[in-house]
Amino acid sequence: MRQTWRRLRRIMGVPSTLVVAAVGAFYLLINAITWQTAESWGASGVWTATGIAFALTLLLFVRWHRQVAAAISPTLGRPGADKLADRRGAVVVVGLDSAEPGTTFLRLLGAAQQLEYLALVTTPQAASRGVLAALLAQVGRAPQALPHQQIRLWDQVNAERMADTEQAVTDAVEWMLRHGLHPSQLVVDVTKGRRPMQFGALIAAERAKVEVQYLAAEWHHLDDRPRPGSAEFTVVHTHWATAAPDAEPIVG
Repeated sequence: MRQTWRRLRRIMGVPSTLVVAAVGAFYLLINAITWQTAESWGASGVWTATGIAFALTLLLFVRWHRQVAAAISPTLGRPGADKLADRRGAVVVVGLDSAEPGTTFLRLLGAAQQLEYLALVTTPQAASRGVLAALLAQVGRAPQALPHQQIRLWDQVNAERMADTEQAVTDAVEWMLRHGLHPSQLVVDVTKGRRPMQFGALIAAERAKVEVQYLAAEWHHLDDRPRPGSAEFTVVHTHWATAAPDAEPIVG
């Protein structure tokens, strides 16, 4: 609520100091042009005061514009690429297009250099169409070269049932915790999959205090498409200051 009110106030409200400065600058400009105060101040004095007033108005406007830009362009998450390099466990929601070239999975494997445990959560349709086989082949070619016993599949999820994904992600997180990983060393990726799957994964991760990430790109509003080359991993909600066993939870 506080953030929403701040955005509305910044967008719709103009600071009173800016209004006063603009009115004063306009008044002095009219006086300078018509020479109504030339007798008392002199021409140079009027134009000097007018210049100072316009400079102050411009300064206040630039400051207000920066505040407005920050309010109407919120950051929906926090950069997650730095943390991804230290993740030891990843739970990935798999969609039907997850194995296509240039999608999230290859970037995740390339960034998570310390990855030791991997869980893939998906539907029987993705398994039957060869998506899981393609992803496992990519894991085999990755620098991490994870052993088969450190990779688990949850491939019986109903894409329309949020509870299915929630339970699968919960089981995957508990499996990694039983192997000695700390919640700060895990991440749940929800870039792919149907919307109910993403929500179910988010609920399970939040309950376990495991951070959720997605691959996000800046949106070019004029072209109405993502900006090329701007895609970065973004953490939805930061729970931990660092990705380490002794990480302190973030309060507030």
